[in-house]
Amino acid sequence: MTVIIFMAALGFLSVLLFALPKHAGEMSSLEFRKLADDPFKGKSASALMTELVRGYMSKNVDKFLEDHYPARNFFIALNSYYLRYTGRNANQAVVMGKNGRLFDAPLDPASEYLDKNVKKINEFASANGLDTVIAVVPSAAITNADELPAVHLLYYDDVIIASVRERANAYVPDIAAIFDESAEDYLMYRTDHHWTMNGAYEIYKDVMEHYGEAAVDKSAFGVEKYEFFGSYYRKAGMWLTKPDTLEVWTSRAMNGLTTGIGWGERTVRYEGVYDREQLKEGNVDKYAAYLWSNNGITVIENPEGNGRTVMLVKDSFGNSIAPLLALTYSRVVMIDTRYYMSPDLPLPSELVEEYGISELIVVIGADSAVSDIMIAFLR
Repeated sequence: MTVIIFMAALGFLSVLLFALPKHAGEMSSLEFRKLADDPFKGKSASALMTELVRGYMSKNVDKFLEDHYPARNFFIALNSYYLRYTGRNANQAVVMGKNGRLFDAPLDPASEYLDKNVKKINEFASANGLDTVIAVVPSAAITNADELPAVHLLYYDDVIIASVRERANAYVPDIAAIFDESAEDYLMYRTDHHWTMNGAYEIYKDVMEHYGEAAVDKSAFGVEKYEFFGSYYRKAGMWLTKPDTLEVWTSRAMNGLTTGIGWGERTVRYEGVYDREQLKEGNVDKYAAYLWSNNGITVIENPEGNGRTVMLVKDSFGNSIAPLLALTYSRVVMIDTRYYMSPDLPLPSELVEEYGISELIVVIGADSAVSDIMIAFLR
């Protein structure tokens, strides 16, 4: 009877797999990725034969079947919650903590890239005479440790940041301590690895104090709020998790900023610092609204700034703090080394000379500090 029931269920789901409409190439609203395309559609017989010989066809077919399996989202959630409630929460890629907070798996502090990245930043800053700040953002497992589950693996973000502080010829803010002292309790998203605008603002204030500048008071901003599901939510498969709130801060001065993405004749210019298309209902990655997501080079101009230009080297954490920096500086030249590989782009040191830059701010997550984020392009 068990075999019969199992085979009947398997057969029923197989029939549904072939009978139900497919959503090939469409964006999954829960996982934030494109579903696999039909592996046979639009391909000639010779192309299919080539894929078969090279071993690609079976992989493409498997991926298509996985992405379009009946009730796929239900089975993903069933597996995630089953693992959680059978005591295996700590070993999952995303861990469910208290108050609906999700945590990523711990980082390995013994990374070959950590020393290389810090050394390269030191060399670049020294060669160009830059007063440097390196802000390494820990995960919520450090800043919100009280919300970790009772059983969890050890997190080493604080060890990574201490190692950066030991090696760097720069000011390295103690972000965990700064967050502890803040009255705000929503500094890191619950379902995403990024800091919120409140979190970015606290570090903006600290960096401005280091450079002897006055930070814009928080009361100067208006706040727009949007429902938001982050990267942990998309990885965890725990679809019952409540959404975050993503904030867009606005002010007269911020509305007067202009953003240029790209270089030379290929530069695309925008008014303001937010891609409001990403904030519309149904768009999944609302964090991409900050400065049109990640680009190799972005230049923000402020006609009412302090007359100086700062260079910001960053991963995606920098996208939300850059508009705040732009309220103080006349120009923020923002580089994301992960996308800074075009031969048409000038060397970062040439940008320093062209704009007369004397200050460098590096804003990266602890995960980027221990990974290959192409800091070698900082030359």
